[in-house]
Amino acid sequence: MICLYMDLKALETKWRTALSSILDELTADEFRKLLFNLEKIPQGKKEGRLRGDMPSVIIQYYSTKGSIALIDRLMKDLPRLDNRVQQPLRGMKDELKKLRQKSKEVPGGSGETQSLDDSIEKLIENLSLSPQAPQEESIFDLKSSGILETEAIVGKVVKKSELLYPESPLTSIKDIKSSPLKTYVSVEGTVTQVDPIKKVKVQHEEKKTKRFNLKQEADEISVTMWDEAIQQTKDVSVGDVILLNNMKRKVYLREVYLNSTQFTKITKVPAGSSANEFFP
Repeated sequence: MICLYMDLKALETKWRTALSSILDELTADEFRKLLFNLEKIPQGKKEGRLRGDMPSVIIQYYSTKGSIALIDRLMKDLPRLDNRVQQPLRGMKDELKKLRQKSKEVPGGSGETQSLDDSIEKLIENLSLSPQAPQEESIFDLKSSGILETEAIVGKVVKKSELLYPESPLTSIKDIKSSPLKTYVSVEGTVTQVDPIKKVKVQHEEKKTKRFNLKQEADEISVTMWDEAIQQTKDVSVGDVILLNNMKRKVYLREVYLNSTQFTKITKVPAGSSANEFFP
């Protein structure tokens, strides 16, 4: 059993590396959708995290076996079926299959083999799972476990065959400035100023930021994009009318501004169109 545990730890290490390479291949939009569908992980564990931090968090909350199955499912739903993503996934599924096969080849009769096979399943499920991690099963978990084939489940269909992330209410800049702190909002406006990317230190960690101003009639507000969200601003320039989805209201030295979140999305609004046409 000690040898089995060591094999499982080696599998976890390989999976952490493979998962890191998979996450690096995702676009900012795909990464946001992925995070939203990691239902067991608290929101506070997702926001402000760099991609390099997420493999350990995902394994902590879903276990090694569970996270391999879940990421495999989510990559198909995105969809990301290219070799850059699928090759490391196939490699890890093969490793998991070999580990299960290894347990069945241990001599000692069918009873002992079954007992050992049960043990490996339990170890894989619980490896690196945090005691604080919530134990509720998501629909993804239920489907992969086969429960959906035999048991009834109550849920809400939000959309078929597409990963989703939340939409915060469309709010005017005037109302944003009077909203409660840390309110999540969406807003439309005209870009009046775009600053270059800057590097800042937050809790001893270097992060990239990019600021621009957004105007709506007589009201104007500053917007700060962080890390992954900056990629969405590469085609944004002064004079563009844009829709910002899922921003967080912040206050610094009595100045109200907007911060990007993991679910922020920028949409350019064509001339003569309304933000409502791009808003669900």
